[in-house]
Amino acid sequence: MGFELRFTDQEITAWGGMGLMKRMPDHLHFDQALQESGLPRPGSNRGYRPEQLITQFMLSGG
Repeated sequence: MGFELRFTDQEITAWGGMGLMKRMPDHLHFDQALQESGLPRPGSNRGYRPEQLITQFMLSGG
């Protein structure tokens, strides 16, 4: 996946690892797998795609 883990003396936030957490499903093409899984589409033109909701839930730590 092209990243390096190492110790640092710099301060980091609680969100410091979020970039790595997002890169993993991107690398696995998780969004594409969800699109092909047959999840129900939103019934409203203002609804969210189920892939987007699932990915947001996973990354939020919920």
